[in-house]
Amino acid sequence: MSFNQSGERDKLLVLRSHTQPTHSAINASLASELVHMSQPSFPTSSDPRFDALVKGKLISYEHLWVSYHPFLLSKGYRLRPRYDPNWQPSWKDCNLSSPHDIFDYEDSLTLSKGAVAIDARRVADNRHVILKKIKASSEELRIAKILSSEPLASDPRNHTVPILDILYHPDDNVAFIVMPILLHMNFLPFRRLGEFANAMHQYLTGLQFMHEHNIAHRDACFFNLMVDATLIPGGFHYCRKYKAPDGVTQWKIWKERSAVESLRYHYIDFGLSRQYSTNLGILDVGISGQDQSCPEQSLTIPYDPFKTDIYQLGNVMLQMVKKYDGLECFSPMGEAMTRQRPEERASLSDVLAMLNNLKPRQLKQRVWDKENPKVMRFCIKYFGTNLPCGEYNIVYSSLVLIEAC
Repeated sequence: MSFNQSGERDKLLVLRSHTQPTHSAINASLASELVHMSQPSFPTSSDPRFDALVKGKLISYEHLWVSYHPFLLSKGYRLRPRYDPNWQPSWKDCNLSSPHDIFDYEDSLTLSKGAVAIDARRVADNRHVILKKIKASSEELRIAKILSSEPLASDPRNHTVPILDILYHPDDNVAFIVMPILLHMNFLPFRRLGEFANAMHQYLTGLQFMHEHNIAHRDACFFNLMVDATLIPGGFHYCRKYKAPDGVTQWKIWKERSAVESLRYHYIDFGLSRQYSTNLGILDVGISGQDQSCPEQSLTIPYDPFKTDIYQLGNVMLQMVKKYDGLECFSPMGEAMTRQRPEERASLSDVLAMLNNLKPRQLKQRVWDKENPKVMRFCIKYFGTNLPCGEYNIVYSSLVLIEAC
């Protein structure tokens, strides 16, 4: 069964520019989600970082990335202009009407404090990539190398983020793993039940694949579940994901998942992952990842980390059921994966079997983010596209008037 067949015609969703400056080219609900997911939050005038930005200075924690610039460039990866040692702010000689106008310039966009990853361009082909800084001696790097080496790397059941390159810094116990830039799996909305089923099928299969190789992810949680960035054909800015690569222009075209052939979903972040000698009877300690609700997690009492992975992914399912109308059929799966007693939780094979029992007619059903207003749902359903938010009410009101006549 192919969960990517949603019954929707292949199309690009063209988000048309609106003449009124108060309206975005993206609907209000989606825009709020994009802003929420975009990193980092921008400093306000009360933030100590704001003064440094206005003066065209680096924030203290950015100097480390500047120090890595020559090394990374020597390896074929160019950081954004802000992190070039010779950087001068592009707004330096501009007559700004307000200090906040600096955010109209790409090189004002900063990383969050403590960020361990940064975006770059691969010089050879200008590919947009992510560089994550980790310890060269870490278990994270060892596991990443295992999962990105043959024969595991080419196995279609492997849904861990591809490692494109590994750069070892000569002076520190530091390595940079190079990965493709990805989107969070819910950054753009699901439109059909089959699209979400496809995502969950890949995440379940990917977790099963890791477990078969005795690897427990230990953080199989909401923010570590990603999807190919091909959903936004023109690309996006790493720090402003709702903007084009220039960091200023609004991107206006994105693809529905059903319009992308062989769309892939990925796990990221193996900072807590462990590989064991077996996946049976393993007991370990420690708090695992973002989801702290798993009942058996403990710093002192050993528990089965493979069962915890199942709980974490099941909880993601339940989160999405709460977020969307139309995903209620996933509740039994999520509940089976999150039973309080680990030994009573459904196996990944059991959940995949439940997933495969979904009927073709179910897969074609619409699903709706619960924050979407009624008028937005109407326009998407009957016009097959997303309109600028200001146009939904115009279309809907016109139809109501016609009906009344």
